Amino acid sequence: MARRLILHVGDCKTGSTILQTMLARGDCKPAGLRLFSPGTANHGALARSLGERKALYPARWNAIARRLDGAEWDVAVLSTELFEFIPPARVAEAVNTHLAPLADQITVIAYVRPHVGRVLSQCAENLKLGHDTGTQADFLKSFLKRGRLDFAGRLAGWRAAFGDSFQMRPFIRSRLKQGDIRHDFLDLVLQGTPYTLSDSGQDSNAALPVPDLALMRMLQQRFADLPLDNRVTFGKQFGRLLRDRPPTTAAEPLRLPRALYDLLYPAARADAERLDAEWIGAPCFLPDLEAARDATIPTPQSLEAEDHHSPETLRLMAVWADLIARQMGDEPKDFGARLRDGA
Repeated sequence: MARRLILHVGDCKTGSTILQTMLARGDCKPAGLRLFSPGTANHGALARSLGERKALYPARWNAIARRLDGAEWDVAVLSTELFEFIPPARVAEAVNTHLAPLADQITVIAYVRPHVGRVLSQCAENLKLGHDTGTQADFLKSFLKRGRLDFAGRLAGWRAAFGDSFQMRPFIRSRLKQGDIRHDFLDLVLQGTPYTLSDSGQDSNAALPVPDLALMRMLQQRFADLPLDNRVTFGKQFGRLLRDRPPTTAAEPLRLPRALYDLLYPAARADAERLDAEWIGAPCFLPDLEAARDATIPTPQSLEAEDHHSPETLRLMAVWADLIARQMGDEPKDFGARLRDGA
């Protein structure tokens, strides 16, 4: 059986975490086929080595090449949503240089979340991880300015770099196989091979409600001068704990105010039309963009912690945050080990 290498390149906020968890735990058991993902199944260092951490290149790519060469497999998956931020031509160059024997057996897969959903989910994620702790309006204006909603232009770069080996799928539940990103991904990767899948759920990185986001924002603001890697680790771990203990009273998710929708719409409409024409061949992204108007709210939700939590709660959280901050100057490897499960 000819080997096939799958390069899963994101996007962010399209279920990458649950796919990587599935692969790392070996939840999928294909019939008569060996599915392999080296390491932890999140290969962010490959992308970082081509971006902001060039000191990791070429060692990380050489290490992955050795792992692939030394293992027995039929289908191997390399996955990180961080490839979204790397020029596709640079990724193709690294593949051709370090994975040359597999370069003609590669399939590159990206999922794309519709425009409004991407803005809301990314805003919530950035608040949680401390990347952006301003207002929702601040985030959207920055997101638009950086061209992050130019999905079609970025996809064209992947197609130019990898040709017909590149595939895009819309991250819309009604369009996913069985409404589940795991089954949709495995259908592409395994090409119809039967498999069993442990039912471990698909929402391990679900967005937090507004009161939790406001609290996370306050904490991340207090940590603003501390190492980014540690702030990200804290956000991931504390966010997971908050998610696992649902609010005792109903709380709304982050929603888009109508004024911000009106700012986003003209910037996203042409891109949605292009996605539908060039990638879907049917109405998909534009109807989603239009329908999102009905889910907007008249006024912005407050992200100020004092609007959601009592003064006493905020006092206790501030004291606790100051205690945690004393540890956040440690090396990221040490700090992360203490916060993660099993540390």
